[in-house]
Amino acid sequence: MKIAIYSRTGNVKQEQGLLQLVAALRSKTDILLYEPIYQQIAEKYHLQIQPSELFRAAADLTSDVLCMISVGGDGTMLDAAALTINSRIPIVGLSTGRLGFLPILEWDTLNTAIENILHKNFEVEQRDLLLIQGLQKNSVMAINDICIQKRGSAIAEINVHIDNEFLSTYWADGLIISTPTGSTAYSLSAGGPIVSPQAACFVVVPIAPHNLNMRPIVVPNSAVLSIDMRTRSGKIVVGIDSKEYEVPASTQLTVQKAPQQVGFMKLPHTNFYQILREKLLWGVDTRK
Repeated sequence: MKIAIYSRTGNVKQEQGLLQLVAALRSKTDILLYEPIYQQIAEKYHLQIQPSELFRAAADLTSDVLCMISVGGDGTMLDAAALTINSRIPIVGLSTGRLGFLPILEWDTLNTAIENILHKNFEVEQRDLLLIQGLQKNSVMAINDICIQKRGSAIAEINVHIDNEFLSTYWADGLIISTPTGSTAYSLSAGGPIVSPQAACFVVVPIAPHNLNMRPIVVPNSAVLSIDMRTRSGKIVVGIDSKEYEVPASTQLTVQKAPQQVGFMKLPHTNFYQILREKLLWGVDTRK
């Protein structure tokens, strides 16, 4: 049994925590450390890792990997989760970010969490993904959302059909289509609702709409959304989780539920509503 460890390169703030996690796990089980982050910290901290304890791609995650621990914030966890989609390896995040909703492990309870993981005392929540077609020759998947935005200052015209039925034309800076997992990300900042991770739906949220009566709409996850867009610049920017593409405004996109899912680990005494209360200070009297 092995536990894979992932972290983004370039962020020195999480290095000490990463070393702490590696030491804690290596004393109890075998590990697989993401090779690029190992190259960043090995010489600096005199860390000795065997080649058999390193991975670089999804293909290196063998069937004996129990789970993957992501060290960082929400963006790091999205990158890590993308590596596990086809392997069905569950992922859990160890938080070093500021206001992340996806990582659930904290440093002060790390040892207890490791024991629960090693004893398989956890559940796995299967989260829906978005399948985006029309952007490239091959389809692309999103864990959080797809964000379609104008390039330049002029407002965009965005036409949306749902299951071949016309929904609306949005005159706006852009449009977000979010999974329940992504409802606490850009969608929330743009005025979208917070959605329970197990809800069978997607959220469509306009970004700075010119028509002030335009509001977010929740649609079933069986829906197929077709989107075309017109901009004065002739370009649009499509963000899919942490990746960005610039394509012609004439690009027609289809967004629907992907056949794959990604597994998020759920440990004892942690749940989505608890995270909301803690991160958003719900129920806290802040009056002085």
